[in-house]
Amino acid sequence: METADEYRIDDPAEMRIDKQPELTRPPGVYLREVILPQWGLTKVVTLAELLKVNRVGLQRVLLGQSDISRELAYRFGALLGDDMADFLLNYQLEWDKQNAAARREELKKEIARLERPQA
Repeated sequence: METADEYRIDDPAEMRIDKQPELTRPPGVYLREVILPQWGLTKVVTLAELLKVNRVGLQRVLLGQSDISRELAYRFGALLGDDMADFLLNYQLEWDKQNAAARREELKKEIARLERPQA
């Protein structure tokens, strides 16, 4: 069974995350399916109250319909530990990069690249 502990940062001085789960699902879905059950947090209403956030907005994140914002990651960090905030921020960044790669390649085909200025 997959657990979030595999990706935990044990040394607070070392905030780089070298190991990430496969990016097969949005960060909020991973949070809902893997991390939150380990903490016994399965009810959105309870979680929203603990985090002091809007329930509907949190539900959208957990369904993968919205991104995990920096603010929300920090709230999860306050609730579950700073390493969780760092993990969620990194996961969201990697997810965004993966999903934007195709668009980046499309734009390279549409826009003529300028030659670099000579020094």
